Amino acid sequence: MNVEEFQRQKKIRDFAKEHLPEMVRQRLTDRSISEVYSKESVKNNGEVYLGITVVPAGQEIAPCIYVESYIPPDPAVFQQEGVWEKVADRMAFDFRYALDTVEPKAEELFLEKDIKDKLILKVVNRDRNDKLLSMYPHKDFLDLSVLLEWEVTCGGRIGYIHISDAILQNWGQSFDEMYQVALENTMRKYPGKVEPLENVLRELIGDDNSICPHGILGASDSGASSETAGEETLSDFKSPFYYLGTSRSVQGVVVLLYPEMMKEVYRKIKEPFYVLPSSVNELLVLPCSFEPRHDRLKNLVWEVNTYVLDRADILSDLLYVYDPESDELKVLSDD
Repeated sequence: MNVEEFQRQKKIRDFAKEHLPEMVRQRLTDRSISEVYSKESVKNNGEVYLGITVVPAGQEIAPCIYVESYIPPDPAVFQQEGVWEKVADRMAFDFRYALDTVEPKAEELFLEKDIKDKLILKVVNRDRNDKLLSMYPHKDFLDLSVLLEWEVTCGGRIGYIHISDAILQNWGQSFDEMYQVALENTMRKYPGKVEPLENVLRELIGDDNSICPHGILGASDSGASSETAGEETLSDFKSPFYYLGTSRSVQGVVVLLYPEMMKEVYRKIKEPFYVLPSSVNELLVLPCSFEPRHDRLKNLVWEVNTYVLDRADILSDLLYVYDPESDELKVLSDD
């Protein structure tokens, strides 16, 4: 990002921070609102998001909606008249639904009776989230860390609240005890899934003359030349990669914690394999025999993290490998 683009985006963000709360409030005059304000929040990997919060009169729980998903990606769009009004209209529309489905009062959160339904695990990169991890109990795993989170629903959206030491003390439970509960909950709510990559792509985008994907996701073995490869359909696409994640396409990286998940992958692949941390949402698995030069895979992971993914979606710059003899997933060293 050059200086000029950075300044344009900063100008857009500053306008949203200063003016969007009042623009949203003006569109909710039929609701009893005590306050509307903007606040920046640090999310995964230190990424900062701008949220607008609408506080209903007499309620303790207030819906917060992040601005980023409403902002057009091209800053030049904001030179057109009425763009900010459209952004405020969309946010106000979503806030109406959120206000109708807001979670219960604060004292009704974190109740022990809801633990088996609400408590789950969250995996983050340890180095990229050092400030977050300094505030909440966690468990280290590879170059990652695991936190406890509480699922909340507001306006049809699922959100997460980190579990603090104070909440654990209120429950009278240790982190390790709640980790096991959260692991069972997460496995039940987000079952693990390992499938050939082309199968998952067909599920996502269908197979009606779709153009065959190439590049970092895999290579075709159909025998087509480079001149005709772009004309292949998804039905022709074959990839050496496997998708590893959850059946609901969320919380994908948590499958690394599932006790039998690596064994299940090995049963399908029948040889040692690499695990590429393609994002926080999913992983890619590749048989070791397909690429003996793991330095090229490590470079691939780095390039995707640097040039493709949003910062908040990055899991790790490292490459993992599964050893079936020890039944252990390890960080692959440079040796």
